[in-house]
Amino acid sequence: MLARPAVGGALVPALLSDGNSLYLRNKRGDFLIITLNYKSKTPLCDQLCESIIRLAACGALPPGESLPSVRSLAQELGINPNTVQKSYRMLEQQGVIESVPGKGSFIAQGKAAQQRLRNTGVAALEEGIQTALDRGISPEEIPQICAEYLKKKEGTTHD
Repeated sequence: MLARPAVGGALVPALLSDGNSLYLRNKRGDFLIITLNYKSKTPLCDQLCESIIRLAACGALPPGESLPSVRSLAQELGINPNTVQKSYRMLEQQGVIESVPGKGSFIAQGKAAQQRLRNTGVAALEEGIQTALDRGISPEEIPQICAEYLKKKEGTTHD
């Protein structure tokens, strides 16, 4: 599928590669990836939420960026529009997006929205640390493991 021109500054579906990833182009022309694993036990609506949160948290979807309509995103991803609607509703409840009737959904603006995204990341990190402790990893090992992980991830960021 070829790129289509942006309408009203919205994200533009550019191509659907393998049935698992949708590449979108934002207003700046950057490609963004929404990834869904159709074989995963994780519900598609949760996977879609995580993809959008990830893109918003790393700045690929800046505050105020419009999201594709429910119908167009569902069609591009090959999923039920109700799944996209549920994802958007969940993201709105979390304060990640704002919906404006008749205008669409947008990444939430303001420091409070960015702080909520950060808090979600911190909570996930704390949960991961607790899981590591529960599995017998010592508190002294955790910073070393984190440093090693970050070193591996260096150079693979999606800026």
